Amino acid sequence: METSEPQPAERRIWDSRFFFPVLLLFIIVGFYWKLTLTKQYDWMWGPDLAQQVLPWFEEEARQLQHSELPLWDPHTWNGQPMLGQAQPGTAYPLNWILFLIPRTRGHIPFLALQWYFIVIHYMAALFCFLLCRDLRRSRAASLIAALIFSLASYVGTTDWPQMLNGAVWAPLVLMFLLRAVRGYRPLVSAALCGTCLGMAWLAGHHQVPIYTTLTMSGVWIFYILRRGRIDWNIAKLAAVSLVFLFLVGALQIIPAQEYGKLAKRWAGADHELSWNEPVPYYVHQEYAMYPMSLYAIVIPGMARHADPYLGFVAFSLALFAVAAAWKHHAVKVFAAIALGGIVYSLGHNSVFHGLLYSLVPMVEKARVPSMAVIIWGLGAAVLAAFGIDHFGLPSTSLWSKRYVLGALVFGLLIYTMALGTMFVHKMSWETDDRVGITALVGVLLAALLYAWRSGSVGGKQSLALLILLMLLELGNNSGFQFPHRSNKEMMSFMTKIVSNKDIAEYLHHQPGPFRVEVETEQLAANWGSYYNLDIIKALLASVTINVLNTESHTWQTRLLFGVRYTVSEKPPLGDSRDVFTGASGLKVFENPSAFPRAWSVHNLVHIKDQAEGRAFINDHLDDLHAKAFTLDKLVALETCGGPDTVAVTKYAGEKLSIKAQMACQGMVVLSDTFFPGWKATLDGKPAEIHEVNMAMRGVLTPQGTHEIVMRYRPMSVYVGALLTFIGWLGALALAIFGPKSETAQDFN
Repeated sequence: METSEPQPAERRIWDSRFFFPVLLLFIIVGFYWKLTLTKQYDWMWGPDLAQQVLPWFEEEARQLQHSELPLWDPHTWNGQPMLGQAQPGTAYPLNWILFLIPRTRGHIPFLALQWYFIVIHYMAALFCFLLCRDLRRSRAASLIAALIFSLASYVGTTDWPQMLNGAVWAPLVLMFLLRAVRGYRPLVSAALCGTCLGMAWLAGHHQVPIYTTLTMSGVWIFYILRRGRIDWNIAKLAAVSLVFLFLVGALQIIPAQEYGKLAKRWAGADHELSWNEPVPYYVHQEYAMYPMSLYAIVIPGMARHADPYLGFVAFSLALFAVAAAWKHHAVKVFAAIALGGIVYSLGHNSVFHGLLYSLVPMVEKARVPSMAVIIWGLGAAVLAAFGIDHFGLPSTSLWSKRYVLGALVFGLLIYTMALGTMFVHKMSWETDDRVGITALVGVLLAALLYAWRSGSVGGKQSLALLILLMLLELGNNSGFQFPHRSNKEMMSFMTKIVSNKDIAEYLHHQPGPFRVEVETEQLAANWGSYYNLDIIKALLASVTINVLNTESHTWQTRLLFGVRYTVSEKPPLGDSRDVFTGASGLKVFENPSAFPRAWSVHNLVHIKDQAEGRAFINDHLDDLHAKAFTLDKLVALETCGGPDTVAVTKYAGEKLSIKAQMACQGMVVLSDTFFPGWKATLDGKPAEIHEVNMAMRGVLTPQGTHEIVMRYRPMSVYVGALLTFIGWLGALALAIFGPKSETAQDFN
């Protein structure tokens, strides 16, 4: 029975421009009920998230809340650039909000992390909703497309925030690009297209922004050459978008490029890769989407690496749009985008991926082709919006009838195949049983579409039921694997990070600064970083070359770099002393032969290569209390009989102070990573920092009492920040004061 006409007040609520965005938020909050409505589940539980991303976030929050910019991580690998690594997401504004939330017991509240996850997915949904509305799709169809993009495929099944934050901007990139080519404030739209892609680059990981940049470039090239000749007006707009991409993303792009040239990266190859080494193609082959994973588009649990899952409802709506609404220009564009994403994700199974890998700069650094399903998911979501708006129209009556029949046949076919498999296995099911949901959804979708088409159920009711059916299906994949906190096996990575707080508290009460080494599988490698303790070896994607050259696995190197304490079950060295036992039974051993964090030397020797330096450390460790070695030019030091006194008086993330009382001219050595951007002053006057002992900092210090201050002031960050500010300001100025549009073309 049809519902009565809505009253004026109801109509005003329904027609409000804020109704659907607010509804989107409520749906996403409800969909992720495990995170928002209970305290029983976590999303940050995997090995990379718990052991790498969370310690990064903790350090960034600590520094920001102490009025410091988190540009340098003092805790891992003797100190590493935070912004240069890119993945910590230091340059991304949404992260700043998270980092400024008051901490609980010294850490980011887990409640804040849960809602941070929700905000990311809401942004993805909202931006896709705006894209579909800009393509003149109905609000209901746009809502469904937004939910598909946010809760399915890449965005719905990826947990890494440094990748998700880059993915959510893809809809706006395409929205403003298509506005520009339609003639709607073209200059402004082109600038905003590049601005949104620049925001994706600021988010952290480079992989998704590379795929989005490829997509944007492909669409620009299509419109530039669309009429069989170069359209210079479109080409100029494309150039504007690229300029704003670089400007806005500069705060992340420039420091990452500087760091990349001075670091080596673990990318799944048989060795660490330097900047000028392409990621070998066999790595791309390993992380490509397997052809059999194409079944995972509609059947959950079959994907490897990134997940292309849309569910049968979304996928069938997209197919219906291609069949019934092909005359629409936007359908052709987004069908090409979706197909391009899925074909690229096949990696070595697609010759086109190999061509792009070989010919296009930077593509080789995106080592996981399967993650191109971000493009597939966005294209399919937009197509689904067209499918909804065209279902039941007189012009698509035949296709609508076929759609209903196809959904029924699909559901019954899956049921039949599942039943046959059970018969073969003596009525037992030995694999993922969520395929039963897929079959059920197919049958229910057919029934709903038939009732909608026949008029038995009204349009609004049908759309509401369609949303509920789609959410039922997507809920069996997105968020399905969130572990319950009582699941010790799945939560083991998080446990290894947050446990043994009593040991961390003991270490914080010891005079420092010093470094700690973890020699037990009961703790994660980055445990010290989570608890604001300095460590050497840590779980990172890349490390500066000079530090890697020092052989940090040898105890001579660890002692030289000031590993005073070791957390372990047994003594690491013969002279180590048991000084504390935690409640877990783990012990803290003090290594009395560890070097201090800073000391003075009066002899500087030259070495010919890193191999000689490593041998010096391993064979003549005690000599390094009085001498240092360098690959660079020698500086004059004096030998004197009196003792020196050197002490670190202040130590923070990007600033430290050393008080040195020198009997004669020598060099003060600090066992922190030498890296461009560190500036030193001696009694307030600029002083040169020398690279000594392969990766340490040395400052020439004359006789007398002096204060050495080192600050991390990288020019790459300042230039990047200035360009990003110019980009933001320029985009804002254009949006407000830029030229108005002529009459925009309509794709439809």
